[in-house]
Amino acid sequence: MKRFAILLLVAGFLISATSAFSATYILHLNGMCSTNWLDGKGTARLASATGYTSINCYVDNRNTIAYSASQFKSNYLDVYCKGSNWCYIVNYSAGDVIMGYINANYTPQWNIAYVYTTAGAGGGSEIAIKGISDLFTCNLAGQLGVSTVRNMYNHNDTNGIIIYHIGGYKGIFGASALLPGEDDGAVAYHSSGACVNSGSYTNLCTCTHWTNHVIAYTCTGYYLDHYGMKMKFIYQLGW
Repeated sequence: MKRFAILLLVAGFLISATSAFSATYILHLNGMCSTNWLDGKGTARLASATGYTSINCYVDNRNTIAYSASQFKSNYLDVYCKGSNWCYIVNYSAGDVIMGYINANYTPQWNIAYVYTTAGAGGGSEIAIKGISDLFTCNLAGQLGVSTVRNMYNHNDTNGIIIYHIGGYKGIFGASALLPGEDDGAVAYHSSGACVNSGSYTNLCTCTHWTNHVIAYTCTGYYLDHYGMKMKFIYQLGW
């Protein structure tokens, strides 16, 4: 009961925090095998909030995490998130890994208020194994294996930034057979829930989380598949 009360306070703080800073930009960091936030089925859109400028970040997530991280840093963080500017970052799926890699490997130099992660792949996916990841159309898919991602960078190093997470549990026939516990058809709760240990979880709040990684709004997650989750944080924030 106490944990639930804390979660509600966190959810309330999430909403009020958008007015606590003089934020200027909302950067949208896309997922695996895409080149910008609006790639995909056409249902995605950019956040729309009074007083904020939304940026569709053209990051080529088809090669390697290091390549994507360098591109996002140079073309967006260095351009929009320095000086008197503030940024909020909305990321999805592999965008979680890219932002985590940047935090762990670059000296803090940007004004980032919060990071909002939807269906994060920071803990890796059991689907990204040899023979399965080959079915995807880009090289980056092969870097999202559970052990690969978890050993790629220090997930506890967020440069002091709070990373908020939400996850989905509408699995997909076939793919979900490979994913432990609840999953959205692409990542299991141990990944979308930023859990220190991989494994089977049916609740986003019951694992130990990496430092500064926080579950937002609900411990049970949302009945949405991986792509259906993409816009969920934006909707929850009222953006």
